[in-house]
Formats: sequence, C-alpha cells, structure tokens
Amino acid sequence: MQFLSRLLFFLILFVSFKSFAQKEKEVKDTVIQKEWGFKTTQDLADTAWWALQQKTTADFMSLVPSLAIIKETFDSLEIKNNPQVIKIKYNNIYFRVTKQLKVLNAKAKTNKLKFKTCEKDNSEIKEGKDSKGNAFAYITINCHKSKRQFTIKFVALELNKNWYIVDELKLEFPEDNPYYKPPLKSPVKIKRKNEK
Repeated sequence: MQFLSRLLFFLILFVSFKSFAQKEKEVKDTVIQKEWGFKTTQDLADTAWWALQQKTTADFMSLVPSLAIIKETFDSLEIKNNPQVIKIKYNNIYFRVTKQLKVLNAKAKTNKLKFKTCEKDNSEIKEGKDSKGNAFAYITINCHKSKRQFTIKFVALELNKNWYIVDELKLEFPEDNPYYKPPLKSPVKIKRKNEK
C-alpha cells in the first residue's frame, strides 16, 4: 500500500513537472529566427523573393515577426499585463502565414512554377498608417517565367522600426482576376502564291 502511494505521488509529480516544462517551452519561438532588421519595405520584398527561391519554410518564416518582437511591441504599448494575449497574437500571425505559404507553394507546383527558375520584374509597394499611427504596407512582387506572368502578394507591418510579413501571402496569376481579359491574338496572315 505504501509503495502504491509513493508511486502515485511520483507519477503526479512527474505529470506536474512535464506540464510546467511545456508551459515554459510555449513562451519561446517555435523556430530560431534570423534577425534581419529590414528598415525598408523594398528590402523586405527583395528578401521575400529570395526566400521563396530557397524553397525552405524556415528561410521564409524568418521574415515573420518573432515572439520576442511582438512582446517588445506590446510592452511598448503597455499591454504587458497579459502575456497570453502576446502569445495568441504571435501564434495567430505565425500559423496563418505558415498556412498561406503552404497554399502558395501548392499553387506554384500545380502551375509547374519553380521560383528558382523564375525572374522578378519589379515590386509595387503601397504604404500607409492606421488610425493609431501603425505603419503597414501592401507589397506586390511582379514576376515571370518565360511568357507566364504572376505576382506574389503580402501585407507587411512595421514593428519596432523594422518590417515583417504578417498576412495575406498569396500567389496570383492575371487570369485569377474575374475581370481579366486575355490579350487578343492577331489574326494569322495566310500567304497566297502568286498565279502566273
């Protein structure tokens, strides 16, 4: 009987320790991220294209704000009393962009696009500020492979004076637009032989 009670005690202790260790783990980032420190949206756009060409999720996801960055941002906004809100914000951004990246890569594969063999033409960037003064940007990277045109789009946010990808990551083709009209093909000229 005494053996069973000791065993039960150690089992409860082990489960409690494991639960505590998991809570401690959750506070940290799920991946070790590079600290890019993009001061301009153009630098972020260029590196996003580079990351897509690398074909690794880790390279691209390093462009998403880390838990530490979000924590610093929230601390500076004086919402540090509720650390769970910070974790939820981080998870929301990280998992949303991860899912969007999977969809983007699947669409590229379906359309037989390998970013490594594609070329970037230019970037279109529209920056703005919300009512609280937070800077954001809509970024469109125009690309092509042979004659096939496509765009990579995403929303970026400035946090602690650096730019990060936060949402709406997608791959689009001109024909995805419901108002798209394919260019008219010029009529083929038929050469006639001159009769003598």
